[in-house]
Amino acid sequence: MGERRVGGRVLAALALTTTIGMEMAIMVTTGFYTGRWLDHQLHTGPWLMTAGILLGVAAGIWGVIQTVSRFFKNWG
Repeated sequence: MGERRVGGRVLAALALTTTIGMEMAIMVTTGFYTGRWLDHQLHTGPWLMTAGILLGVAAGIWGVIQTVSRFFKNWG
């Protein structure tokens, strides 16, 4: 029974790591492409793309904090 619990915790930690990576990648990529599209529409150069990337990073960090806090709340 102890091995099963340890294996479950390892899989949960692996799932958390994967979720964090995917969440950051999706948010930054979405910000990049949205900003790039807006730059193309509004002819503003790289400024909205840069802002989109920064907003994507901020949203990704906020999402990671939420995910990690839920994970550790359910860990016990």
